Amino acid sequence: MCGIAGIVHSEAGAVDKHLVHRMCSLLHRRGPDGDGFFFDDHVGLSMRRLAIIDVQTGQQPITNETRTLWVVFNGELYNYQELRRFLQERNHRFVTTSDTECLVHLYEEFGDAAVSRLRGMFAFAIWDSTEQRLLLARDRLGIKPLYYSQTPSHLAFASEMKSLLAVDGFERSVNLTALSRFFTLGYVPGPQTIYDGIRQLPPAHIAVWHKGSLRLERYWEIGPTPDEDRTEDFFAEGLLHHLREAVDLHLMSEVPLGAFLSGGIDSSAIVALMAQVSQRPVKTFTVGFTAGGAAIDERPFARSIAEKFNTDHSECLLSPSVADVLPDMVRAFDEPFADSSMIPNYLICKAARDWVTVALSGLGGDELFAGYERYRGALFAEYYRRVPRVARRVIEAPLAALPASSHNGIWRDRFKRFIQGAELDLAERYQRYIAAYDDAQKAELFSDDLSAELRRCGMSHTPLVMNESVDAFAPLDRMLFTDLHTYLPDDELRKIDRLSMWHSLEVRVPFLDHKLVEFVATIPARYKLKGWKKKEVLIRALSGILPRDILARRKQGFSIPLSTWLRGPLRELVHTHLDESALRDVGLFNPKTVTRMLAEHDQRVHNHETPIWTLLMFMMWHDLFIRTDSLSAAR
Repeated sequence: MCGIAGIVHSEAGAVDKHLVHRMCSLLHRRGPDGDGFFFDDHVGLSMRRLAIIDVQTGQQPITNETRTLWVVFNGELYNYQELRRFLQERNHRFVTTSDTECLVHLYEEFGDAAVSRLRGMFAFAIWDSTEQRLLLARDRLGIKPLYYSQTPSHLAFASEMKSLLAVDGFERSVNLTALSRFFTLGYVPGPQTIYDGIRQLPPAHIAVWHKGSLRLERYWEIGPTPDEDRTEDFFAEGLLHHLREAVDLHLMSEVPLGAFLSGGIDSSAIVALMAQVSQRPVKTFTVGFTAGGAAIDERPFARSIAEKFNTDHSECLLSPSVADVLPDMVRAFDEPFADSSMIPNYLICKAARDWVTVALSGLGGDELFAGYERYRGALFAEYYRRVPRVARRVIEAPLAALPASSHNGIWRDRFKRFIQGAELDLAERYQRYIAAYDDAQKAELFSDDLSAELRRCGMSHTPLVMNESVDAFAPLDRMLFTDLHTYLPDDELRKIDRLSMWHSLEVRVPFLDHKLVEFVATIPARYKLKGWKKKEVLIRALSGILPRDILARRKQGFSIPLSTWLRGPLRELVHTHLDESALRDVGLFNPKTVTRMLAEHDQRVHNHETPIWTLLMFMMWHDLFIRTDSLSAAR
């Protein structure tokens, strides 16, 4: 695991070694155990290393026998020992025992198609000096990131955008299309980024640079392929087999390894299967924290799983000052990011690094098996819209009259969204349910100049995240596979990568082993959400392995008392960054709209926690990365 960066030029002799060293140094948190470089007339490659596999001899860049191929690699190849045996049988000579070395030899055998033989999480670059071409690749689900910036004279790439911001002549102008989509979703959806001039290599893609031109190509597709002839028991048995195999593969490590444990189904499943194959007690840990007078504490649930599987369990209850740690979180992302669960995730990663270098996570289970309430809500809306309007008014009137107190304000907001969404088709409804701001709210928030510019470039209406290509599938599968291609890589995986690597911690996600994902794609939707029971087939697969009370436990998630915090411990920070003068300096927003929104929230007239938080995250990012125009913020 590490961070990679590099630059390739069309013209020989143009590589600036000092620049490549600078790009690499900005990734030091991803790899505190050392660095490595390769230069020739056209290219400079670099990496920062977090040593996990082949600690003694696995330094990068790594080359082939003839020193014509050079690779820098971020990630883990879980099938590398199998690949190594195959390559040795074809007379390839290895000088390390690392997974990285397999890449240059696979490229010798298969060229660009080598990527299809990999099983793992990865982003890498291979320089072919004979052909004068650079190959970039990213794993199938988007677990590991890779960004690039292209000009007529060069292509630069890096694991994080901060390295690309260091390239001479790069102008940090805001991509207004990405800005608009950020305020809809709370994250910037790929392949765009918040910066004009920087793109994200999409999951399951390679990019080939040759003689100044860049070509992108998808190498893997995933979509629902339900096998309607199989029984639920067949899928439960197959699911358990694939999950066991994935967990076993994810345990390779030469450094301390453990697991996040919340006491929910997904993390408990990972720990239970780890315990079945581990030769020693599994190292598990959980974190609760208090802030703003409220506690988020899943330690009792995690403790019961730890006791059942005899893990080496650590737990702690933290009391952070949220306002103090927020700037650090914003720095970790390089662009605005507004998923508020970043706070507990940041704290868990920070605490975990005291115990282990690698942690397994249950991330991905909700997207594969319909674990979010929004899936149920969107499907229930289909039935609700058939209720006569007169009857609906009787139901809606008392709920709409609820005051926006800290206790019921969020529920009133969710109910309002549910009612509005019930009138829309599935794609529009789903977007309404996940949106931080809808188009009408953005029209009020954005300045006249910004709104006019968005109209000019055709972005006055935000495109739907649910692609037309999924229209033929069952409604639940349409939502699940929309999230698999959007929310999962651009929110969940981005969040855990940035926050874990900010603390030099590697997080692995067995649920997103691509063989397991391909199997889950064959499971009919009715076995994932059965009636109103979420994760039905996963629960059946784990019956007899996990206790009944854990399998029946209602999902809690990383919920935080955000509405209360915005009126309490974060109030000063909010009003500093969102006051009229700050907003006018940025020039993108309508200060009157924001002032009204803050007053209504402070006075509990309306619960505006999500819109306020989203705007706060943008303004803090803008202050650190645009207004100051200094990479010292990224350190």
